[in-house]
Amino acid sequence: MFSSDRFDRQSILILDTGPIRELVTYHAVYHFGFSKLRQELKQLTSVENYQNFSEFLATFRKKMTSTSVIAELHWWIRETDHHGQIRLWTRVREEFERMGMDEDAVTLLAMDIELLAKLGPTDVSLLEIARRNVRQHPVILTVDGQLQMECRKAQVFSRSLSEACMGVI
Repeated sequence: MFSSDRFDRQSILILDTGPIRELVTYHAVYHFGFSKLRQELKQLTSVENYQNFSEFLATFRKKMTSTSVIAELHWWIRETDHHGQIRLWTRVREEFERMGMDEDAVTLLAMDIELLAKLGPTDVSLLEIARRNVRQHPVILTVDGQLQMECRKAQVFSRSLSEACMGVI
């Protein structure tokens, strides 16, 4: 369903918090039985969407995220009970291992102050990671429309999770 000429295998996929959270939530609901989280699923609502998303991820040889994304995941995971937290963090680690995910830290001093005030540290760190990896044709995957607008301004490719799940990329 995905065209191999759209994204070069040498391209790097940079994942925002939303897609990682959606993936972990999908597994929590369908494999761990965390039925209370079902209402949080927005895009991975069917096996077909999950398969499309998996195929999209496989298009990229290298995947990265920011340590800021890990911090955002913490704020979400800490709202579950202690046993649930352990299982969710284990799932995050398993997904990172499966994807061969790299993490990059972007310091506050490396962030554009105007963008920081507008977008926050996580989105700015993702844009900075894309800038640092420009030769690898970075693509930022997000659920955040404002981040996608900033990507266009910065001439960084971005895709929405909904596009990846629907197989329209």
